[in-house]
Amino acid sequence: MKEDYSSLVGKIAVTDSELSPKGTVLIDDEVYEVTTDGEHVDPGRGVKVTSVRGKKIVVKRV
Repeated sequence: MKEDYSSLVGKIAVTDSELSPKGTVLIDDEVYEVTTDGEHVDPGRGVKVTSVRGKKIVVKRV
């Protein structure tokens, strides 16, 4: 996996697991651990990468 996740900002992903608020998503055929800002997202839903804080990838439902 990549060490610098800043290039993921703005990308659309599909949830691979439930985000409550942490879970996994699929971006460009790779699985990433992500978190939301507290919202719950079901598996198979679309999310967008809104920010990267160090190695923490933050997504929001789209």
